[in-house]
Amino acid sequence: MPFPAAAAAGDPPAARGGGSAGRPGTAVVMGASSRAAATALGAAAVAVAGYLSHGVLTALVLLLALVFAAGWPRLIDLPTTRGAGIVIALVAVASVAAVLLASLPALALVMGLSVVAAFVHQMLRRDGRPRLVESVSGVVGGNVVVVSAAGWVAVESGFVTEALVVTAAAAIAAAASCTAIPARTGLVASVATVAAGAVGLVTGELLAEVGPVPGLLLGLAAGILTAALHVLFGRFPSSRRVRPAAAAAMLPLLAAGVPVYLVSRLLTV
Repeated sequence: MPFPAAAAAGDPPAARGGGSAGRPGTAVVMGASSRAAATALGAAAVAVAGYLSHGVLTALVLLLALVFAAGWPRLIDLPTTRGAGIVIALVAVASVAAVLLASLPALALVMGLSVVAAFVHQMLRRDGRPRLVESVSGVVGGNVVVVSAAGWVAVESGFVTEALVVTAAAAIAAAASCTAIPARTGLVASVATVAAGAVGLVTGELLAEVGPVPGLLLGLAAGILTAALHVLFGRFPSSRRVRPAAAAAMLPLLAAGVPVYLVSRLLTV
C-alpha cells in the first residue's frame, strides 16, 4: 500500500522535506512521548471502565473508536479523509451494536458489509478517484481495527469477569509507557514487551480469575503489539498532528479487542 514515506521518529518536519510545516493543520504538536502517554491513558481508562460496569466500558470503547476514525485517514494520508472517516465511524457503531444485540460472531457480517461500504464510498467520490486502491485498502484497514475493538465489549458480556479487561489494559498501559523511552528502537521494543509481560504476570497473580500464566502470555502479546505499532506508525510524518497522533495512539488498544476476547473464551472453557 503506497503510504507516505516513513521517517525517523525524532526528525523535525523540515528534515523530512516537503515544506508542509507551514501549511495549516500540519504543525508539530505531538511527539512519541505524547502518543505513548495517550495510549497509556486510554488503556488505564479501559481498565477502570471494565472494573466499573459493562455500560461504561461500552461507551468508552465506542468513544475511542470514533477518535480513531477521525484520525486514521489523515494518519495514512488517504485522498478522501472525511468520507473515509465517516465510513469507519459507522462501522465502529455497527460493530458495538452487533455485539450488544447479537454476539461476537455477528462481527463477521459487519466486517463483510464494511468492505462493501468501502467500495460504495469510492463509487460516491466525485474527484476522479485518484489512488483508488490505496483508498479502499486504507478504509478496510481502519474498519478491521474498529471491528476488533468491539471484542472489548464482548469480553464483558458474561464470558469472564472484569479481571481480564483490567489485566490486558494494564499490560498495554505498561508497554505504551515504555515506548516513550528515548532510546534505540530495538531496545525500546524489548523493554516494552518485557514490562508488559511482567505487569500481566503480576496482575494475573493478583486476580485469581485470570491467573499468572494467562496474564503473562497476555502481557507479552500486548507488549509486542503495542511496541510494533508504535514503531511503525511513529515513522509517519502525519503522526505529529493531533488527530492522526490520536489515531496512532488508540490503534494498539483497539486492535487488542478480539485477541482479548479469544483469551477470555480460553479461560472459560
